[in-house]
Amino acid sequence: MDIADFWNDGMLNNADLEQLKSTDLRCVDKSGVEEFLYAGSPGEAYHVVRDIFDSVGREAMRSALFRFYVVTDVYLTAKMVMSCIGLDNDEFVEAVGSADSFIRQFEDEKSVFAYLTNLLENCINLRNDKACAGKSIAGQAKAYIAAHFHEPEISLSVVAESVNVCATYFSFIFKKETGDTFVSYLTHVRVEKAKALLGSSTQRVAQIASEVGYNDYHYFACIFKKIVGMTPSQFRKKSRATLP
Repeated sequence: MDIADFWNDGMLNNADLEQLKSTDLRCVDKSGVEEFLYAGSPGEAYHVVRDIFDSVGREAMRSALFRFYVVTDVYLTAKMVMSCIGLDNDEFVEAVGSADSFIRQFEDEKSVFAYLTNLLENCINLRNDKACAGKSIAGQAKAYIAAHFHEPEISLSVVAESVNVCATYFSFIFKKETGDTFVSYLTHVRVEKAKALLGSSTQRVAQIASEVGYNDYHYFACIFKKIVGMTPSQFRKKSRATLP
């Protein structure tokens, strides 16, 4: 359904067009909706929709055309986020319906408010069901990192793909579940492994750097010193001095 359909069906008049001209179509905070869908609870959906209405303005929501824009904006944002967490399009439409099937029901602001609240609640429930159906995303990611930390090409997007979610959602949920960013966690895993090798082997530092995923020895040494407080060579000397 598009603007022409509204006009042909008599759902749109000149007043709607004038209202549209004076309203900022970017006023729906899509990033706020995304953040809510990543981390919010069903009970918060009402307040999120109320904030959307407040930012849009009650006067604008009296326009059938603008209600169409708002619903479409939120619907597509929700669809994108659900895809990001691993839900395919058919699962999404089956759970919440298609936007076209509801558009004609939005006769007033009240019906839109109810629909958007229900849409967001359903999406949160879908997200929670998805999370409960499998292992913790962070837990899966940690296992993958433990097995692949030595690979220089390992990255946030690579690990996200391994747990079947998009990079944006993975970054958000990993930080939420672990309290650490992906890069920081991976770096500490590599440094801890390097410390173990420095203390137990006679390998050259450059070789150890390569074994824990760093092709650039100088970069490895810089990262190591930043975290440990001393260079790899100093750490090796100190750890050997403490051996019985």
